[in-house]
Amino acid sequence: MTVSSDGQDRAPDDKDTPKTPSDRATTFQAVTGEPEHYSGEKLLVAAYAIVWVVVLAWVAFVWRKQRAMTGRLDALEAEIARAGAARAKADGTHGAS
Repeated sequence: MTVSSDGQDRAPDDKDTPKTPSDRATTFQAVTGEPEHYSGEKLLVAAYAIVWVVVLAWVAFVWRKQRAMTGRLDALEAEIARAGAARAKADGTHGAS
């Protein structure tokens, strides 16, 4: 459908519509238009750069959390060792009496 100057929808002219397959163009006709805004190579490099930044940020985040968890685990082990030593000392004094 096309729109005429008076705003009415009209069917395209019959002379513009191919009637048979042999009426269609069989050769390549380049379409002229505005050039590409971005090259594919630049977009690909930018996409890979973004992916690498995200991956490296995630690895840094996980590494930081792991370091904090290791510190908490070391503190817990030290507290368990202190509690075990205090219990052994308390059991030793009560056992000697």
